Amino acid sequence: MKKGWLLLSVLVLAGCAIVNVYVTFPEEKIEKAAEELLAPPSQSKPQSNLFRFIFTDVAYAQEVVEVKRDIKTDSPVIKAAKQRMDTWREEMDTYKKEGFVGETNEFTVVVRNLPSDPEKAKRIKKIVNDENQQRRIMMDELLKINNVPAGEITKFKRIFADVMKKYSPSGTWIQEEEWYRKE
Repeated sequence: MKKGWLLLSVLVLAGCAIVNVYVTFPEEKIEKAAEELLAPPSQSKPQSNLFRFIFTDVAYAQEVVEVKRDIKTDSPVIKAAKQRMDTWREEMDTYKKEGFVGETNEFTVVVRNLPSDPEKAKRIKKIVNDENQQRRIMMDELLKINNVPAGEITKFKRIFADVMKKYSPSGTWIQEEEWYRKE
């Protein structure tokens, strides 16, 4: 009887498979999500409600399975942040064109220069603060609803930053390895 249980235990353990699952977000899907969320209101595309999982391989013993997912962007928190950002977008673009505000590599804006007019300088500081607050809210919610692993956060921020740089007007300070003015 003991040999039967021992044999059964060995067979059960031998039949177990170890499968490591890594959730990744391909850059093109992150960029598509960034385009949907960050395009100027006149260029926004309708958001897709189709969320699907694509499994790239069948799970075998000791095999790594990579799951590539679409990015969920449909959230009241994200919509509210986008709406707030859109309310001052034209004003922000004006400050970018004038060289007062720059786009960083981390999906934030910074004050690069301030005008001599104290009221305008105060307004620029406020709008930069408000913009960064809404971007942080948007990014935090995006990371949360997509269960983004810590190792992917930098990639998300970089891609969102690149999309914002693309939509920034000429004259905007752009951070790459060095700062430069967008032509």
